[in-house]
Amino acid sequence: MVWFALWLAMTVMVCVFAALPPGRLPLQARLRDTISRRWLQIRPPRPQPIGRPIEDLAASLRRIQRWLDAYADPRPIPGKATKVIAAGTAYDRVLVDACHALEVPEALDGTEGLDREAERLRMQAALEDAGLVLRGRRREADR
Repeated sequence: MVWFALWLAMTVMVCVFAALPPGRLPLQARLRDTISRRWLQIRPPRPQPIGRPIEDLAASLRRIQRWLDAYADPRPIPGKATKVIAAGTAYDRVLVDACHALEVPEALDGTEGLDREAERLRMQAALEDAGLVLRGRRREADR
């Protein structure tokens, strides 16, 4: 019964304000703002994700890892060194983004050589512990 009374009061109020002449717009705007603020206090908006979806990050990591595996082939490929460096840099960037998305600590910046490789392996293990699948299923043709 109380909800019906509230609904009826709100309906009457909306109809009255809709019937006001256009000269009363500041009052209507204030009322709209007040109702909006109260509604947001009662029901806050859903949090919006920041950055790329984790599914896209995982797919990118798997795709770039396949490229790096293909470049590990000892046969000569034109521009192989440039491709390996570019793919490695891209892999590191996506790996850092995935760490930020899953709130995994990362310290890849400022590391070089074996330290960088060790940090990359640690980050991969931490991401897998957090539930991210870095190794996809191999296709039948690859077996």
